[in-house]
Amino acid sequence: MNVKTKNMKIGVFAIMLFVLCVACNNDNEHIKMDTENEIKFDDQKWKLKEGDDYPYRDKMLNDIVYNDSVRSLNKDEILDLLGEPSYYRENKNFLYYRVTESRLLSWVLHSKTMVIKLSEDNKIDWIKIHE
Repeated sequence: MNVKTKNMKIGVFAIMLFVLCVACNNDNEHIKMDTENEIKFDDQKWKLKEGDDYPYRDKMLNDIVYNDSVRSLNKDEILDLLGEPSYYRENKNFLYYRVTESRLLSWVLHSKTMVIKLSEDNKIDWIKIHE
């Protein structure tokens, strides 16, 4: 193996290692930070969109997901409260609400979505956070 090939392999390895380190984060710090910045649900702030982002959704997420009164709502009441979902799979009865999205130019690096599964009678079956 010549020196040029060896240096190129080392360079590629260094770039891959750098990308891996930048892409990874400490999940415990992320959870700790989220709970410190939580706010109570406000439907106007939930629906507020600045550019492509929703600045308040991540701070309100736990108040929706773990709220028993929200879980007792039907589809029409959820749509009234949270607004139109980012994506809806009608044949599967799933409502998807984008919470956060980190991008590098046009590529999505990480996204957090709240998913609501509706039962056949349009009641909430479950609410989950997808990352």
